[in-house]
Amino acid sequence: MESSKLNRRKFIKRASISAMGAGMVSPGAFAAGNSMTEQESTIIKEYRKFGRTGFQVSDFGSGNPSNEAVLRALLKSGVNLIDTGEAYMNGNSERLIGNVIQDFDRSKLFINTKLYTETKFSSKEEVIKRTNECLERLKTDYVDCMQIHSAENSAILKDEAFHSGMEQLKKEGKVRYVGVSCHGNNWAFNTDENLETILMAAVEDGRFDVILLAYNFVNADIAEKILDACEKKNIATIIMKSNPVHLYGLFESKLEKIAEEGKEVDKYTRAFYDKYQVMNNEAQNFFAEYGITSEKELKNAASRYVLSNPKAHTTIWDFQNFDDVENILQLSGQKLSNKDELVLNGYHKHLGHTACRLGCNDCEAVCPHHLPINKILRYNYYFSVKKQEKRAMTKFAQLNLQKPSDLCIDCEGYCEEVCKYGVWTRQLLAAAQHNLELIV
Repeated sequence: MESSKLNRRKFIKRASISAMGAGMVSPGAFAAGNSMTEQESTIIKEYRKFGRTGFQVSDFGSGNPSNEAVLRALLKSGVNLIDTGEAYMNGNSERLIGNVIQDFDRSKLFINTKLYTETKFSSKEEVIKRTNECLERLKTDYVDCMQIHSAENSAILKDEAFHSGMEQLKKEGKVRYVGVSCHGNNWAFNTDENLETILMAAVEDGRFDVILLAYNFVNADIAEKILDACEKKNIATIIMKSNPVHLYGLFESKLEKIAEEGKEVDKYTRAFYDKYQVMNNEAQNFFAEYGITSEKELKNAASRYVLSNPKAHTTIWDFQNFDDVENILQLSGQKLSNKDELVLNGYHKHLGHTACRLGCNDCEAVCPHHLPINKILRYNYYFSVKKQEKRAMTKFAQLNLQKPSDLCIDCEGYCEEVCKYGVWTRQLLAAAQHNLELIV
């Protein structure tokens, strides 16, 4: 940089697109179905066979709904899969769902919930007790699927306490199917595993009927291997994190404050600023080259990418309000267009280095500081894209880490050297720290 003092006007111009990707999808300029009436556009238009369960599942499902009214609107629009977990909102997510489903035909809904353990379940009795507590909160006699929540290694997939508990609960009619979700491995447990190896082990295990995984146009080379394997075994698939479009903030509030006060930019911010400037310039070139006038167009294309894969049975969203319900469900039944393909290819070309393939974990295996990079960037995804700021900051604080700013500034960048996708990992960690610690 020519000077560590930033010109505010120049910075704002450079950072004008830095918030790209925040918020949920909305219908874009080239989205299909714009001629439909509002009522027609906010109903589910496609149902798919949900693996060996035989259930006909809506192509969009409900993740963690913000309130009862939103969930009611989703169910009235034809959404019939609800994903939750005992840990979501300290059990209040299950309670919310339990209140709503009393007014709907239970047999036409597929409820997926989860039990979490960091290492292993203590006993079969514990698994049964916690499952019964889930049923009480959900006010239902059974759950369609009980999953191991966020499996971080393949060992947990063989947990006999869990499986023996599920076997008994199936006989009692309280659980119909068993599943697993995964965000990637726990580097402290095993740096040799990743999302692919863990979920492929789940597929081969044979006892899992439903798999919940991250899938989008950026991590397709990882996720589509798993989807192919699931199809061969007739395993149902639930998709999360289907929309990776986001540029991670770029320290906008911090740099504006520094500029306004006429202060010197600190060493950490200055070290990464030039790359942030390049990132913004690349984004502007991308918008201009592909004639994109709104980030909504890119988000819709990303959603249609996932919807176009019949092996991805349903995609869950954390619907926050009625606008989300209308905007997202308008995409139901849509498929990828030729222009969508060009746009997504352009994103790879110009901005692929800004999107971490969460669950890959190659970087963690070589990090000399043993930073849980996958978790840090996943929590920043919650903060920046899902707008779950408090949840993200709490989880980040629980990691009890030495600040990345103290570790990455003089590091030789082993994480970036090993990344086969060319991701600017240290820049993303810097942005994550800024968000999750609210540095100003």
